[in-house]
Amino acid sequence: MTLRRRVPIWLAAACGTSLILSACGGSSPSSSATNGTTGGGTGGKQLVYFIFNGYTPPYFAPMAKGVQDASKHFPGLNIKILGANGSASTEINQIKQAQAAGAKAIILNAIDGSVTGAAKQASSSVPIITIDRDVTDPSARIAFIGDNDKKLGKQLATSCIQGLTSSGLKKPWHVIDLQGTQGASTSVDREAGIQTVLKPLEKKGDLSVLLNQSADFATDKAQTLISESLAKSTNVQAVIASNDAMALGAINALKSHNITAGKQVIVCGADAQPESLAAIKSGTQFSTVTHAPYVEAFWAVEAIDAYLTKQTKPDANRYPNGVVLLPQVVVTKKNVAKVGAWGTPQTVSALPYGGFKSYPAG
Repeated sequence: MTLRRRVPIWLAAACGTSLILSACGGSSPSSSATNGTTGGGTGGKQLVYFIFNGYTPPYFAPMAKGVQDASKHFPGLNIKILGANGSASTEINQIKQAQAAGAKAIILNAIDGSVTGAAKQASSSVPIITIDRDVTDPSARIAFIGDNDKKLGKQLATSCIQGLTSSGLKKPWHVIDLQGTQGASTSVDREAGIQTVLKPLEKKGDLSVLLNQSADFATDKAQTLISESLAKSTNVQAVIASNDAMALGAINALKSHNITAGKQVIVCGADAQPESLAAIKSGTQFSTVTHAPYVEAFWAVEAIDAYLTKQTKPDANRYPNGVVLLPQVVVTKKNVAKVGAWGTPQTVSALPYGGFKSYPAG
C-alpha cells in the first residue's frame, strides 16, 4: 500500500537532541496539551487522551513532542498525555480511564495486540485513532497512522544484504536477527518483511541465521544478547536489528569483543535515531530506515480534529481499513546528511485528507 499524496522526503535535521529533551519534560507542555497531571476539558475544550508506550525506548519521546506541538494549532482540544511505561495492562486501564473521564477521542499507540479488546469496547462511544502500533481489529478505531512495517522490514534487510555484498565478506554469511517487542504490530510486521529477504538466501545457502530473538526494541537487551552470542562464536557477518536502539546495542557488544562494526560486521537498524545517524556517518552502522514518530503524532492530532469538528475520516477507497501511511526512506552514508533525527522534517506536511496545511516542526 502506498500513500496517494506525495510527501517530501524528510530533509535537514530537526533539532534531534532538543526535540527529545523537550518531549521528556525539558519545557512545560502547551496550554492545550497536559502531561497527565491535570484534569479534563475546561473552557469549552474537547478532552482528548493520548495514550502511548511512554518515553522508553527513546523513539517515543518525539511522538509525545509531536502531539504537544500539534495541539498548539488546535486550541479547541485539551490533550491529556499518559505514558504506560511499556505495560499493556496499564494501557488497558488508561483506555478505560479515558472513557470514564468523558474523553471525546483517544489517540492510541497500542503496546501490543492485547489492548484491542479495551479499545474496541471504548470505541463504541469514543472515536480512536491509532498511531505507530495498531490494534489487531480495524473496527476498534477510525484510522491508523503509521508506516508499512512489512515494507520497512524488507527495506531494512535488503539494505543490509547490499552492505554485505559490497563489503566483500565471504559467504555463507552468518546473520543475527534481532526482533522487537513480542506481539507489537511493528515487531511482527517488520520481522515478516525481513524474512521475505532472508529465507530465499538461506535456501540458496548464501546465509545462515545464527540467532533470531526478541530484544524488546531495547539497547541494553540487544547488547546482552549479542554479547552472549559472541561468547559462543565470533563468526558473525551481520546484525539486522528491527530498530536503531537494538542496532546501537549490537555495536556496543561488538566493540566490547574487539570486533569492528562496519568492517567485520554489518549492522543495520530502523527509525533514524540520532545516535544511529551519527554511527552511519562514522561507518559503524550501515543503514537505517526512517519511521517518523513526530509526524505520525502531528497527523493524529489533525485527524482527531477533523473527526470531532467535521466527522471527517479517511476515505475508504483511498485508505482501505483507514490506514494512512507515511513515506519511509532508507538512509545510508550517501544521504544521511539530508535526514533529520527520527526522520523529522523541518516542515510537517499536512495530513493528506481533511483540508489542513503544513506547519513548521517544533
